[in-house]
Amino acid sequence: MIRLYNLILEELGFVSVESANNGKEAIEKYKNLLNKPDITILDYRMPVMNGFEVMSEMLRADKSCKIIFASADSSIKEQAISMGAIAFLNKPF
Repeated sequence: MIRLYNLILEELGFVSVESANNGKEAIEKYKNLLNKPDITILDYRMPVMNGFEVMSEMLRADKSCKIIFASADSSIKEQAISMGAIAFLNKPF
């Protein structure tokens, strides 16, 4: 799925696309980026930390972080938006 996101975003003209293998790595990468991304796409199910935990940590570190939440579980859409996601993608898309 990560490769698909990368291909789509690069095709849309995003110059720099980063990816992480788990939630903890995503937070570490985000905090260490000098130029923060225009958007961050998070899945709910990730190893080490789930998407809600990662989103909370990212928004705590940077309130201007724009997060798009992606999940096959549409029942979590309202929670994702109420926690700070700017959009929700239903998988598969």
